[in-house]
Amino acid sequence: MKTSPLFIMLIVLSLVSCGKYEEGPGISLRTKKNRITNTWKLTKVEVNGVDQTPSPSSYSLTMTLKDDETLTANYTIFTAPFNTSGNWAFSSDKLNLILTDNTGSSTNNILRLTNKEMKLRQIDADETIVNTYTAQ
Repeated sequence: MKTSPLFIMLIVLSLVSCGKYEEGPGISLRTKKNRITNTWKLTKVEVNGVDQTPSPSSYSLTMTLKDDETLTANYTIFTAPFNTSGNWAFSSDKLNLILTDNTGSSTNNILRLTNKEMKLRQIDADETIVNTYTAQ
């Protein structure tokens, strides 16, 4: 029985790219860096499992993660715009996303990472915050 080189390559890629995030994807042909470099809009916020998504008229966040591991973020709080820039990095096991700007650094556990959706969990004292971002 002869095995196609394309078939072997697909098997190898799927094993290398198998999901390690709680909510998937199970398999991706895109690298984690390729999936995360995007412009992301905050679309949902859950605090301790309760939806706390702010109204778009009171708060919005768009964050761009670039291939060179820099980031820009544009916030609007009510009508006041704020901009910041900094860096992003994966933890060594690629289970966490570390965001750093002029206000400090935050470590976020990656729950889901596709090229269209990213879910990050941050545990702060007695609060568990899960932010969902959608690609723009």
